[in-house]
Amino acid sequence: MIRQVMAIGLSLVLLATSLHANAAVSEAEAKRLDGDLTPTGAERAGNAAGTIPAWDGGLTAPPPGIGYEPGKHHPDPFAADKPLYTINAANMAQYDTQLTQGHKALFTAYPDTYSMNVYPTRRSCAYPPQIYQAIARNAVSAQMVNDGNGITGATMAPPFPIPSSAREILWNQELNYRGFKVQRMSANIAPSRSGDFTPEIGLESQIFNWSDPAITSTEGMKNMLYYFLRESHSPAAIAGNLFLGQMTLDQVLEDRHTWSYKPGERKVKRVSGLKFDAPSNGSNGIRTVDSIQIFSGGGDLYDWEEIGKSEKIIPYNTYRFASPDLEYKDIIRPGHLNTDVIRYELHRIWEIEGKIKPGKSHSIAHRRRFYQDEDTWIIASTALYGADDKLSRAQEAFISNYYEQPLCISGSDVIYDVPGGVYHIMGLRNQEPEVNFNADIDRDFFTAESMRRRGIR
Repeated sequence: MIRQVMAIGLSLVLLATSLHANAAVSEAEAKRLDGDLTPTGAERAGNAAGTIPAWDGGLTAPPPGIGYEPGKHHPDPFAADKPLYTINAANMAQYDTQLTQGHKALFTAYPDTYSMNVYPTRRSCAYPPQIYQAIARNAVSAQMVNDGNGITGATMAPPFPIPSSAREILWNQELNYRGFKVQRMSANIAPSRSGDFTPEIGLESQIFNWSDPAITSTEGMKNMLYYFLRESHSPAAIAGNLFLGQMTLDQVLEDRHTWSYKPGERKVKRVSGLKFDAPSNGSNGIRTVDSIQIFSGGGDLYDWEEIGKSEKIIPYNTYRFASPDLEYKDIIRPGHLNTDVIRYELHRIWEIEGKIKPGKSHSIAHRRRFYQDEDTWIIASTALYGADDKLSRAQEAFISNYYEQPLCISGSDVIYDVPGGVYHIMGLRNQEPEVNFNADIDRDFFTAESMRRRGIR
């Protein structure tokens, strides 16, 4: 009954707001998505310097001759590329305008060990035709509602390919296409200052309600963005732990619903308060809930401002970083990741900033600077500032194209506590099976009762 009442309330809010809203862009402007803009809204042309090429459609199938096998890890289609140059603390000033604030802080904090190998820019990202069609539909019908905390008139893919505000740009990250029914094994690691670590390995199952092809309207989602269940496999002390999340679209209208289960207690518990700066489990206090997957809002804690577009060096085509040829010990280093195995490229980005609203607070992020890749809308890098306006955290996401789909996503991401000298990385899969984008799961899998049965057996 409560859920029915909330669903009715949501419908009324959406209706009342949409009556006074206009479509995001006109039909004529939306035609740019088949012209000077790519189907996702990026600039189709390269840059004037020739260091960023034009988009030619990206990788829409496994490149021939690289040895790709379905169900296996993805061979690097650009393995023959050599670095164009390497940036370090000694020469970082030469590239100042192309570095994010977070990366500058890392160069300063680790002048002897932190570096970035910059490779030729490959605009490899692509998505299935139905996603491009959804983006084109969204462009002329998507609207923000409830003071920007909700969306109507869009499904499946980024709602604002031709954005007119910072909040619309941020929605494109939050509502990006990541597949529909997905499962993966992954490792989360929070090394000590000396670099010692024990991976937390688990199975993640997700249904991205937003991208359900059977849902033809935002209202049909019933305010449910995606469903998530993680089952811990190791270490032994947490094996069998379960965490379930039903993540809402408009988090102001309705909080996300979360539960946990521990085998020793044999009891499913409702978990409340998991939003904003609540600590993320297993991160040793380094990561907050709203910095999972770089940002998992809601955005209502901040006033958002568009800084503009620029060219920045970000992790991209990071196939080697995810390679099964690497063990986790090859990736983890004291203070920061082993940057020798990370590919960086120069890309155009949207830069936005969120400043905490008056009367609000956040333990690590009174101000957030986001750098969103123009081809994917993924937040590729961030700089977070505390109440003293000093940098408290830096983040980066590792973007690559699952070219058999095709689908560009951030497979893993890291958050650095730069002042503390420690970090937390989520989503490593080098020593785990590859992602399954056709998981045999349904929504009944993501309920407290299903969780209870799964935990007890």
